[in-house]
Amino acid sequence: MRYLSLMVLLGAAAVGGGLLPAQTPPAPAAQVPGTTARQAVEAAAAALGGIDRIRALKNLTLIGYAQYAYQNGGGNISPLPGAPQKYIAANDYRRIYDLEHGRMMHQERRNDLFPFAAYGGHDFALQRQGLDGEVSYNINAQAQAARGGDARDRRMWMHTNPVVAIRAGLDSPNTLGNRRQEQALTLVDVKLREGDLLTIAIRPPSNLPAFVRWIGPQVNLGEVTYTTGFYGYENFGGVELPMGYTTRFDWRPEVEQVKIYVDNYLVDTQIDNLAAPPPGATVPAGRGGRAGGPGGVGAPIEVTPMARGVWRISGGTMVIEFADHMTLFEVDGQPARIKQVIEAARKIVPNKPVTEVIVSHHHFDHSSGLREAVAEGLTVISRRDNGVIFREMTERPAPNFPDDLARSGRKMTFVPVDDHLQLKDAAMTVELYHVIANSHMADALFAYLPEHKMIIEGDIATAAEDLQWWGDSWLDNIAYRKLEVERNVPVHMAPMTKDEVIKMVNGGIQRVKQFCDAHVAK
Repeated sequence: MRYLSLMVLLGAAAVGGGLLPAQTPPAPAAQVPGTTARQAVEAAAAALGGIDRIRALKNLTLIGYAQYAYQNGGGNISPLPGAPQKYIAANDYRRIYDLEHGRMMHQERRNDLFPFAAYGGHDFALQRQGLDGEVSYNINAQAQAARGGDARDRRMWMHTNPVVAIRAGLDSPNTLGNRRQEQALTLVDVKLREGDLLTIAIRPPSNLPAFVRWIGPQVNLGEVTYTTGFYGYENFGGVELPMGYTTRFDWRPEVEQVKIYVDNYLVDTQIDNLAAPPPGATVPAGRGGRAGGPGGVGAPIEVTPMARGVWRISGGTMVIEFADHMTLFEVDGQPARIKQVIEAARKIVPNKPVTEVIVSHHHFDHSSGLREAVAEGLTVISRRDNGVIFREMTERPAPNFPDDLARSGRKMTFVPVDDHLQLKDAAMTVELYHVIANSHMADALFAYLPEHKMIIEGDIATAAEDLQWWGDSWLDNIAYRKLEVERNVPVHMAPMTKDEVIKMVNGGIQRVKQFCDAHVAK
């Protein structure tokens, strides 16, 4: 009753004596105040700490830890929806927002929460990625900074903080509009000065931001809509900030791409100078640890004969000649790179078309060129269950970031393989077998060319050299299929003899034992 009486008195004073300034009429219960997009953003700014306070902020530092879905959910043991998710931990997680200068630094130390073949998956190496306006840059382990990375992608991730997003809505160079309702939330669109569109959702009656949403290209899925939700607001230095963040794609709703758990925020403290380094030599972003040669868009295309009717293209794609057509094994890489690879394959025997591609398994690093391959008209051959995820990948539209598949309108033709499939004509025989005894991938194929006593494979023995967690798999497959093998031609490494593979695998098995012993002893 005391609260009600006070509000009645204040209301009477405002009406009778003009003590309060004219304001937007209060919203009905569970509605964000006002009717315009700007009024909604201003209500959110007021809820976060006040419009003036939000505009005056100089910097924020988020401190916590995070988990990532391995390969954005495309690296699980099975390609089917609902398969147990593999995660990557990120400790020493920091996002430093220099709001005064429009800069950001993302810092973390990653570790795979599953056995991976490279030391780089388990070393908690420090990674730092920066953004300064329209310039992205990286800082390597030697503290050397150089330009590199996708500035647009980092800019959108920078806006997955509610304060950054609402400040964007308050900034005059950006434009606001399209206020609307989505269930109980009020949504508004912010067009950033660079032209990117950001959607902010505001939850009444607190009027705090509930999520931000944006669209971006994704090499395996064409394009995706990102939604980052904000959870559990607490006050830090007069500013309301969430204690949890979850980012999902509009693909496989059970997959949480990123989960951030906040330990603390620092508000308006001393931070490093986050200005981008001058133009010059680049320092690559990413984790590293992957064996094999370069396969980026800019890497030169080299075609190397391996045997009669067999060639290897730099980056790992194999080309196999049949009587009237050519078949590829694996198309992993950026679309522009895979387009170059397919063009190179077509030139090897110009009068024979490249008609099909064998995809060893569904993991996103091995299927990243799938959409380009389908756009080029290639039939896809892989394990039966891989067809489920491959259809999801190739049937997604990409209207905002169209790739060659979106422009072509082609549909995937898929040939399923269960335990074994033989590809044979007068010129060539290729046996395709289901990979057994492998804890990295349950739905994989390898190719065996009996004429050359050659295996072509991805990740059976050669995911990386360091740690051979599934070290028996390569020899187990040879023994199970009763194959006579002299050469192994992998996707991620250089070709090897059988003895070289065995030597490498045995060394990796010993390193696994040492790795485990060292951790048990701690």
